[in-house]
Amino acid sequence: MDTIKVIDRKDLSSDEDWLAERARWAATALRECVEADPNKRSGHPVLKGTRFTIAQLFAELADGRNIAEIADDLELDLEMIKKLLQGFSIHLDRPMPQ
Repeated sequence: MDTIKVIDRKDLSSDEDWLAERARWAATALRECVEADPNKRSGHPVLKGTRFTIAQLFAELADGRNIAEIADDLELDLEMIKKLLQGFSIHLDRPMPQ
């Protein structure tokens, strides 16, 4: 799995294009890492290919566990967890409408 794609503002014609490209990358990363199936954990979003909920991942991080420890202990794909967190961070790193 690829690590975060650096999107340089110099490569795009405007700030709006830069934000749109980041939003596209974040959406793609999240689609690759998250699935929600009504037959799996009652439709709660999980790491793709697992039954481990995204909410539980954030709870584990909030409890002070690092992602390598979580991946190892729960036999999860470390690179997928990284890509998920990168996708969320890019998604949230933008001006919000007021």
